[in-house]
Amino acid sequence: MNTSIENLQKIPMVMISMSRWDGDFSSAAWSLAKTFAKKQPVIYVDYPFTLIDYWRERKTPAVIKRKKSLLYGESPLVPLPQYGRNLFALTPPLMLPVNWLPEGRLYSLLSSWNDRRLVRCIEKGLADLEATECLFFNSFNPLYLSSLPSNFHAKAFIYQSRDNIRALEPYLRKHGAKAEITAVKNALLRIVTSRQLQADLTRLSGISVDYLPNAADFDTFRKAYEVDMVEPPELNGISHPIIGYTGNICHRSDYELIVEICKGHPDKNIVMVGPRNHWNSTSIDLDAIPNLHFVGPKKLERLPEFLAHFDVLILPFLCNEVTKSIYPLKINEYLASGKPVIATPFSEDILSFNGLIRLEKSHQAFVSAISEEIAADTPTKQLNRYEEASKNTWDNRVTQIWRLMEEKIRHFRSEKEPESF
Repeated sequence: MNTSIENLQKIPMVMISMSRWDGDFSSAAWSLAKTFAKKQPVIYVDYPFTLIDYWRERKTPAVIKRKKSLLYGESPLVPLPQYGRNLFALTPPLMLPVNWLPEGRLYSLLSSWNDRRLVRCIEKGLADLEATECLFFNSFNPLYLSSLPSNFHAKAFIYQSRDNIRALEPYLRKHGAKAEITAVKNALLRIVTSRQLQADLTRLSGISVDYLPNAADFDTFRKAYEVDMVEPPELNGISHPIIGYTGNICHRSDYELIVEICKGHPDKNIVMVGPRNHWNSTSIDLDAIPNLHFVGPKKLERLPEFLAHFDVLILPFLCNEVTKSIYPLKINEYLASGKPVIATPFSEDILSFNGLIRLEKSHQAFVSAISEEIAADTPTKQLNRYEEASKNTWDNRVTQIWRLMEEKIRHFRSEKEPESF
């Protein structure tokens, strides 16, 4: 095997995921892409739009600015100098909507067509960088390229699982659950972000997978602790104390708990920063609650402004099959701010932060903990939280990935496996 870490660090990395670089909320894949790009070219591939997606979203800014690439394949590779000279976004052409099809020959045929179409676009992007080879990183998008075409010149394949696809919405798990196992079996390095995922995928695939938890963009979020930040205008007129949340407002959230928090703290305001995707997950009219405020999604770079002006931070997640596999991206972002954090004990990974954060399962105990944690907060506790977050950075995670890759390559060499993997 001629592949080495040194060679892999010199060629472009191509990363696909289920998020887009300019999406409504931060993602682990995008954070990893930015970190890898500090030292090598990275092509971050947009989550592909299907023909149906295009029709539904044709008037949105995201689609309008990508129209020429989506329809005509023009200039799919775009440099992102605001994030560094090595980072590029790639917009694939429109794909066929195939996920509604049952498993079988037609689905396999059309899914393979989509994969070949995506590979051709990636190869065009590589050609623009005067490259023919790449390191391929699939960060939790098994619906595409869980198996790499034989003519795709990927020197190595990394697969990362970040959620329990078997417990997500039917659209994703219909074909995604099986495809993920295929990706695990095809990859050289298989990494997961939670202990539950590690156990599940090892059992389902029969292959050992490695644990690599999420992290935080520490240099961005440390500002909430270190800098006297100006209060964001979205908080004008909202009085303190403020209970804060950042992230997707979706099927993971315990809406009954959120209601209890609002009722139990009429003297406080609850501010939720992030996209609202809760309508299919609750019938509660959240807009009717007077001390609950939604300020919409914000770019990751702006989130410290909000954390700096929150008095306590919450993770009000349900405890179920979906959340038991979550190492939440926001936990280290929260800790970097130094603010007290209260969470439900939804996963083994969140339990590992016991002592730094408050964990309460019952609604009553969670509600009571908010006032208690605000009153008991000290500079020493704030520093301890900040220092813990400083250990969990994306730079450290990238270093760990390279270390794991080196171990895998060494193992393959010792086993005298074929050069192509």
